[in-house]
Parts: sequence; C-alpha cells; structure tokens
Amino acid sequence: MPRVSTTAIIIGFSLGLLLGAPSAPAFAGPPAEQLASQIDRVLAVLDDPAFKGDEHVGPRRQAVRRVTDELIDWDEMGRRTLGARWQTLDDGERHAFVALFSELLNRAYLRNLDRYEGEKIVVTGDSVDGDRAVVRAKVVKNEGEGMALDFAMVRDGERWRVWDIRMMGTSMVGGYKAQFARLLQTESYDSVLRRLRERVDSLQP
Repeated sequence: MPRVSTTAIIIGFSLGLLLGAPSAPAFAGPPAEQLASQIDRVLAVLDDPAFKGDEHVGPRRQAVRRVTDELIDWDEMGRRTLGARWQTLDDGERHAFVALFSELLNRAYLRNLDRYEGEKIVVTGDSVDGDRAVVRAKVVKNEGEGMALDFAMVRDGERWRVWDIRMMGTSMVGGYKAQFARLLQTESYDSVLRRLRERVDSLQP
C-alpha cells in the first residue's frame, strides 16, 4: 500500500484538520471565499461543546468529514492519482477506487484533529483560470511566520472543490500518483486495490 510522505503528513489534509481561519481576504474570488467558508465550518465543529472530549472522537470526526466530503472532489482526485490507469477502468471500478482512496485519506488524516495545537490556515487569495483555480494560503502556528500552502480547485456547478494540496513544491496527489505507478509496474491492479483495502481496514474510522 502506498506510504504517506512526510510532506503529506505536514499538509495533514489541511482541510479537516489544522484549523482556524479568518474570513476570506479582500479582493478574493469565489474559490478563496468558499474554501475559507468551509474551514470556518470545520472550526465551528471543533468549538462545539457537543463534540469536545475523547468520548466524542467518533462524532467529531464524522461531523468534519461531512464538510470535507462536500469540499473535496474525490472523483477528480482519484482520476489524477491513477493517471492513465484510470482510463482502463469501468465506472464500477472507478467508484470502488475512489471510495477506498477517500476512506484512506479520511482515516489517515482526521486523527490530526486530536492533535490540534492552534495552527491556522489563513487564506490569502486565489488565481482563477476558467474552471480551474489555485487558492493561496499559509499555515500559521502561534502567530509565527506562515508556510505557503496551495489548494488546487475545480468548478463543480456553483461550487469550487479541492482536488489537490501543495506545499513546498510537493503535491499530495502527485506523491500518491508516483507511489501507485511504482506498485502497478510490478503488481496487478487487483493486487494494488487489495493492498489499499487492507490499509484502510488497518486504520480506525
């Protein structure tokens, strides 16, 4: 099963994840505004007394996941992750991969909520090119200097949804794509999917 890179851990699935964010900056377009709004929704979950404490870990993660499932375009992320192999799959196989891959990322990263130490994702602006956009942000801890973070987004009707997160020149999707490509050079797709399923099963929801 593909490993999680150090940078991907730092990215931490920043969506669900690190969080407190001010309103979208002035002059930002819809992608930045929508991302900031969704981050605010995650923060509202973390601040809700009904979700605080170890005894509410499950409901808290489920509440955050409802937000991230709306924010992330899992199909686009899955398609980009598998690259050319995606074109060889039928609709059922694509759905199965996306379901497992999204479950892996959610289980691997939602636990970051339990290690939250006041980091903030500050949305600083966006660049829009048709139905594609990159939202610029930075991760700030304890009012210190921020680390740049980019969210690649795609338009889905009236919504803008995330399909990749990039930090320090490293793409989360790019990292997973390279790992899957290496596995698929020596193993069948069914074998790789089985590895993915085993990895998901090994992680607590």
